[in-house]
Amino acid sequence: MNRYTKLLLISLFVVTIPRSPSYAQVIDRIVAVVGGEIILLSELEARLQLTGMQLGIDPQDEKTLNELRGSLLQELVSEKLILVQARRDSIQVTPQEVDAALAAQIQRIKDQLGSEEAFQEQLANEGLTLQILKKRYQPQIRNQLLRERLIRQKLSNVTVSSKEVMTFYETYRDSIPMQGESVHLSHLMMTISPKEEEKQEVLHRAKEILAKARAGENFASLARSYSNCPSAENGGNLGYFSRGEMVPEFEQAAFALEPGEISDVVETMYGYHIISCQDRRGDQISVSHILLALSASEEDEQRIINQLDELRSRALAGEDFSALVEEYSQDIYSKERGGDLGWYPLDQLNPQFRSVVDIARWWTP
Repeated sequence: MNRYTKLLLISLFVVTIPRSPSYAQVIDRIVAVVGGEIILLSELEARLQLTGMQLGIDPQDEKTLNELRGSLLQELVSEKLILVQARRDSIQVTPQEVDAALAAQIQRIKDQLGSEEAFQEQLANEGLTLQILKKRYQPQIRNQLLRERLIRQKLSNVTVSSKEVMTFYETYRDSIPMQGESVHLSHLMMTISPKEEEKQEVLHRAKEILAKARAGENFASLARSYSNCPSAENGGNLGYFSRGEMVPEFEQAAFALEPGEISDVVETMYGYHIISCQDRRGDQISVSHILLALSASEEDEQRIINQLDELRSRALAGEDFSALVEEYSQDIYSKERGGDLGWYPLDQLNPQFRSVVDIARWWTP
């Protein structure tokens, strides 16, 4: 029962990059209404595409996809019911929490792809920009946080005895579906970042470029010469965006500017930015920026590995893992839960995680 409680608590929270061409000709429509919450055909098809890829279903296997589509619609209905109750109970999440969860999820995607360059290439292949990706998934992430907060609140005082578990199992054993082998995971994540001396060197270069921009040098030309962002080809121009579409530090600095103004050097998870405000239009702003990215070396990688080895030794020696997560983990999303990632079927695990789990199972008595 504890396992299934945890499965309920940790619902899927996946930001994926949908293949836009496959939906280019779909005319959206409402497929279900749940307590005032609507489920769109595009939402169902996006879930179907993601699940189909995860399960390795042939995109031409219409029979299997139609069967899966029905079960996924029921899954979406259940999620909407929880969301409706969350709103009735006045459960709230802040824009900052949504931004943090979104930034953390995007960082995990980058880590899986291997590099910032691979991430940008994937976006380009899908005909997307980072801004569009964020805008598309912010509502999904906000709703996910609302659901999880409600479920944690409702189940915070629930206790189940071993006798109740066995009684439940004996009563319903014939109707309980078979489950593949699963593992319950927690993790402590640290990103590989340059050492402080390297950061200071990049910051110094950023300040030199800022001085040139404020002295009157053409901002677009400076962006083409120095920026590490793909937007450099367009003179650093990012176009119009609203609040909530950028990481908090960048957004705060950008919206503090008036047209023609240039920001101080702004540090984000991507590196150091210099932002030039081009225009304001209602609640939207148009800016250009110069990004000096922070690139980690093999030495930086080894430094983080050594630190993680030390933390592992401390955990094995008896230190509380969740306390170590709270102090050192850089995964904002799981940090507040002591690093808890929930239950995962072994056959759906990330290959890197699967290899570690297999080793742990082999050596655990």
